[in-house]
Amino acid sequence: MRAVFTFTPQAAQKLNAIMQERGGHLAVKIEIDSSGSGEVWRMTLVRRSAATAVVSGVPVQVDAGTAQLLDGLIIDWVMTPDGPGLGVYDQNLLDEVKPRRRS
Repeated sequence: MRAVFTFTPQAAQKLNAIMQERGGHLAVKIEIDSSGSGEVWRMTLVRRSAATAVVSGVPVQVDAGTAQLLDGLIIDWVMTPDGPGLGVYDQNLLDEVKPRRRS
């Protein structure tokens, strides 16, 4: 699997720390179900296998269909009113946003 998405350094650090706390030799399995009325994302920790790739320093497992849906995405560690978690951003959309100049 070629890397079509990335993790920010903060997300990579946090995910690797969580995997180490749980005994290591784990990977983040990412599944996206795009059937029905939207996308349902699942990120779970699984044992590393021959299918494990490393993206931005994070061991991951994704199938070919999910890899296509991840193209251009950035996964970040964010703080929300509900607490910390993962945020997903589309680099393709971010590249189109032009920064405003301060006057």
